[in-house]
Amino acid sequence: MTGLTRSGVAGFLTRVEAAAPRADDRAPGGVDDVLADLSGLGLAPGEAVVLCLANGGELLRVLLAALLLGLVPLAVPPSTPWQRLRALAGHLGAGTVVTTRPTGDGPRTPVGGAFAVPTGHPPTPYRPGEILLSTSGTSGMFSACVHRVPALLHNARLHAGATGITASDTLLVNLPLYYSYALVAQALAAYATGARLVLDGPPFSPAGYRAAVTAHGVTHSSLTPTLARRLLAAPGLVPRGPRALAVGGDRLAPAEVAALLAARPSGELYLTYGLTEAGPRVSTLAAHAEPPHRHGSVGRPLPGVRASLRDVRDGVGELLVESDTVLLRRVGQRSGRVLLGPRTLATGDAFSIDDGYLTFHGRLSDFVVLRGEKVSLNTVRQAAHAIPGVVRCLPEVVTEDGGQVLDVHLWVTDALRGGERAVRRLLNSQLLPAERPRAVFLSPADPETFRK
Repeated sequence: MTGLTRSGVAGFLTRVEAAAPRADDRAPGGVDDVLADLSGLGLAPGEAVVLCLANGGELLRVLLAALLLGLVPLAVPPSTPWQRLRALAGHLGAGTVVTTRPTGDGPRTPVGGAFAVPTGHPPTPYRPGEILLSTSGTSGMFSACVHRVPALLHNARLHAGATGITASDTLLVNLPLYYSYALVAQALAAYATGARLVLDGPPFSPAGYRAAVTAHGVTHSSLTPTLARRLLAAPGLVPRGPRALAVGGDRLAPAEVAALLAARPSGELYLTYGLTEAGPRVSTLAAHAEPPHRHGSVGRPLPGVRASLRDVRDGVGELLVESDTVLLRRVGQRSGRVLLGPRTLATGDAFSIDDGYLTFHGRLSDFVVLRGEKVSLNTVRQAAHAIPGVVRCLPEVVTEDGGQVLDVHLWVTDALRGGERAVRRLLNSQLLPAERPRAVFLSPADPETFRK
């Protein structure tokens, strides 16, 4: 049904450890007690469960146990406000949230080191063996991708083969497990290959990264371009220890690729491209084995993945991906069509293709990277428009000190009370920390505008 087995999950969890355990951390432990706790909730196979847990072994344990029982989990950031959790559960049809966060009054049932809280929403039936993953950031806060777990395991094996992950490796995970890159390309890749897994962060620091690599004998690590740039800004802290370093997310410039190769002259460097909707990894470039003129590329498609372009202008077009691992469908609010046909996905990303090598030119979607996190401007608009009296929202991305920050301009009616401070409080109750604006500017709305 899922490609996971109880014995396989139990063995995998014995290979998971925290890089720097805190006093309040719960060791991952076995899976049997979580299976018993989840079974006691009386949920039917195919019911969705939202997991709002810290990035660590407990999240993995609850997620894998839920899948073994035929439940359909969705992991979300642990900082997600309860109001947003309940709204998300309503859009996706999840009757239960598993969390350690305060949720106000209501029944709580222990589940491992957390507790289950009913959302009050009727469950939407999914199929056992399915899983929900947060979208790549282009569809707002209340949508998710439906995937089959065996397809994700297949993608994990493809990625492991492309980046050389084996049972003898120790993988360091310092990216959030509630995103597909870390969950599939690292955690499920470790499950599929028998590798050891070390969980760390966020937050990320070059010194902490080097310490974790050294202390745990890490041989394989994955970073986003933002984190890679932070390492390059502190060249003395770039560890040479990992045999392989993979970078996925936004594009690395060829000069940055050259700098990473120079900092680790005997190491392997893999540049990867993917998105949650694709399941998630699409292509890989072994940069250490390619000539410099290829370092602006994200490589060739993985085995069984077909890439093509549409609406090509001057050699650049929207990338289409055909693969056995693309999403089944998107669900929730504004879950627009992204499948062009069976197993064929429109990525919304601009690419060129040269001799089979894919080169990324930018995103066509309404999406930015703030504080190293993917942020949907549509999510910010949705949160602002939920405030009574706000009739228009214009997010503005501003460059400051070499990075990007977000300002929000709002046009409001007389019905809005409390001014900028009240609006900021209401926005923050809906937004994750990375989504929250630096500044909020209020202007009176034209009456003829807000009456339309």
